[in-house]
Amino acid sequence: MRIVIRRSGGYAGEAQTAGVDTSRLDPARAQEVEQLVLQTIADASERAEPIGADLPRYEITVEDEAGTRSLTFTDDGRPDGGAIKGLIEMLEGLS
Repeated sequence: MRIVIRRSGGYAGEAQTAGVDTSRLDPARAQEVEQLVLQTIADASERAEPIGADLPRYEITVEDEAGTRSLTFTDDGRPDGGAIKGLIEMLEGLS
């Protein structure tokens, strides 16, 4: 599974990209990342996107045997970001 996160927006408007290919991780870590990705995809349909030009926005693209899926997330700073915030933090740490 290949996951790419593109961050844009925020006060500086700076764009950043982080990504990981789980086939290059140890099996336990790869499984952890893949489970978090699946939870993130499931959670994304239930979250309403906040509006704000200065909020960080993330575009997450997942490629695996099921195809390519993309979702977006706007971080308004609420602590209830759930799986998607966990995935972003994990992937930024792995990149």
